[in-house]
Amino acid sequence: MNFQILITGANRGLGLALAEKLLADGSFIHAINRHESVELLHLREKYPDNLQLYPGDISDENSVRQSLHKIAGQVSALDIVLNNAAVHLEQSLPLLEQVDFSVYLPTYQANVIGPLMVIKNALPLLRKGRKKLIVNFSSEAGSIGTCGRQSEYSYCMSKAALNMASQILQNAVKEEGIKVLALHPGWFSSDMGGVAAPIPPSEAAEQIVKLLLNPPGLDGPVFVDSQGDTLEW
Repeated sequence: MNFQILITGANRGLGLALAEKLLADGSFIHAINRHESVELLHLREKYPDNLQLYPGDISDENSVRQSLHKIAGQVSALDIVLNNAAVHLEQSLPLLEQVDFSVYLPTYQANVIGPLMVIKNALPLLRKGRKKLIVNFSSEAGSIGTCGRQSEYSYCMSKAALNMASQILQNAVKEEGIKVLALHPGWFSSDMGGVAAPIPPSEAAEQIVKLLLNPPGLDGPVFVDSQGDTLEW
């Protein structure tokens, strides 16, 4: 596998695990991150020809545009876009009476608008790619039909909105042969998922890479789990 892949939020957790797995499989990674972790820098030392790092903030379109301009100066096409970067600013799970609404707009900006800004600026390169795949990392938390939560309004609402954005986007680019997924990656251990999660990021990444190689077709589902099975909106 030697795809040209754009990934956001590759400095830790699942993003880092995905970058490591994809690099090991022979792909070229273009990673946009607000911060470069020690682990990510070590990965670049290991794969100096296949990993390019671009400082950028997906919540700022000017920053996104600058990053994509630099990527366009390196490659003529992108095969896969992985919108992995996200925030969960209410991890204390406050009840409504204790909610700090100041985190709501930043959550929506990063988790919903940010991925759309990345795609907007990456589309010219993606249209020239071989795989033509967009993956927006969603969550079962965005499913309204299966919701049982009593808190986490901002995160769940943002993922539900990302699901809608993904479906609209699929409608818009289907005729160009571009597949869009809103992917629930599973519950894995990370700063966001917590230490109680049953699987490590490396295991989640392994399954996701399998899905990237054989995603549902253009007429297939948009909201799926890492096995490619349909999830309830």
